[in-house]
Amino acid sequence: MDVKEIDVQPSPYLTPELTEWRTRVNSFVQAELVPLSDQVERTGAIPTSAIQRLREMGMFGSHTPREYGGLGLTMLGSCISIEAIAAAHIAFYYTCGVNVHIGSKAIELAGSDELKRTYLPRLASGEFVAALAMTEPDAGSDAASISTQASRCADGYVLNGRKIFITNAQIADCFTVIARTGGPDRRGGLSAFLVPRGTQGLRVGPPMEMLGGAGSFHNEVVFEDCAIPADFLIGVEGQGFDLAMRCLDHGRLHWAAYSVGLAQAMLDLAVERTGTRKQFGQALSHNQAIRWELAELATQVHSARLLAYDAAWRFDHDPQNASGWAAMAKLANAETVFDVADRVLQLFGGYGYTKSYPIERMWRESRVVRILDGTSQMMKQIVGREVLRGTYAGFWRESGP
Repeated sequence: MDVKEIDVQPSPYLTPELTEWRTRVNSFVQAELVPLSDQVERTGAIPTSAIQRLREMGMFGSHTPREYGGLGLTMLGSCISIEAIAAAHIAFYYTCGVNVHIGSKAIELAGSDELKRTYLPRLASGEFVAALAMTEPDAGSDAASISTQASRCADGYVLNGRKIFITNAQIADCFTVIARTGGPDRRGGLSAFLVPRGTQGLRVGPPMEMLGGAGSFHNEVVFEDCAIPADFLIGVEGQGFDLAMRCLDHGRLHWAAYSVGLAQAMLDLAVERTGTRKQFGQALSHNQAIRWELAELATQVHSARLLAYDAAWRFDHDPQNASGWAAMAKLANAETVFDVADRVLQLFGGYGYTKSYPIERMWRESRVVRILDGTSQMMKQIVGREVLRGTYAGFWRESGP
């Protein structure tokens, strides 16, 4: 059969609308963000013109409901956005992608009507940026050990404590803060609060130097007798841990999608490099060992994409069981993207270890996925728990896309 006669079917996961969106957002990223990646890495700053274009594309509110100014995309649609942006410098994702999930999601899920009307449209448009202030020096994976206190006073709460590794803290206009309000239950004693930047008693420390991610910011955030009104409580007292975990479910799916986009970008670089680099009188890609390596890389990327898309699709159709699927996708794809990065760098040889090519930056950027929004070890804990609960039992027999 002539290959031109084959009827190529669309992805079962993507509607025509999502297919069109994928084409549009990929074109935007490749034309306008990827060419800026080297500049961001050199200068440690995203050009203001690029931030404005991210706003115009709706990337700060891809998953935020339309009634609050977002694009109102499904989780799958939002993941497609993140997959595309991963081809560019990671600072672009930190700035807008983190705002969509862990930054603003708690307000969307449980905030009062007033908080939603006041903050969500600004966050979705990119006028504001939000950060989740959760991790502490002694409370990382064990989030229930959070010690930051929120003491009740006559007209609200007073916060005291210290947070660390807070993404976007340097540029955040508001913070979702997880703090302890009391109660015998470690988890049930946590609550969520919205704290605007500029609130007296809120202090953001200098940016922490990281292995990768120039142009993005991760800071210490300190609360010293930081008083906030009672109506800045998000949801009700004792709901903080649950809200934080639901935000992280969103974040983990986005990281799974990010891993796909970054892995695909590195695979594309490998194909180009091995097709043009000549050794022993012919292109590297003529070597069978190189072709087999490319075959394995392509299989890894395709498998990661299917896992991310399936988890996002299940999130959209069965959000009550989202945690397990999100953890599984992040666990697998975080490991995949770093393996792909390491193998592609090897294909570049000595050049891959230089700053003349983007692969060394991508290698560094890929490493953090196994840590942020829950380490790979914690993802194994969650997936193992869901296995024992029977969440995955017979999932291949369920109706799916």
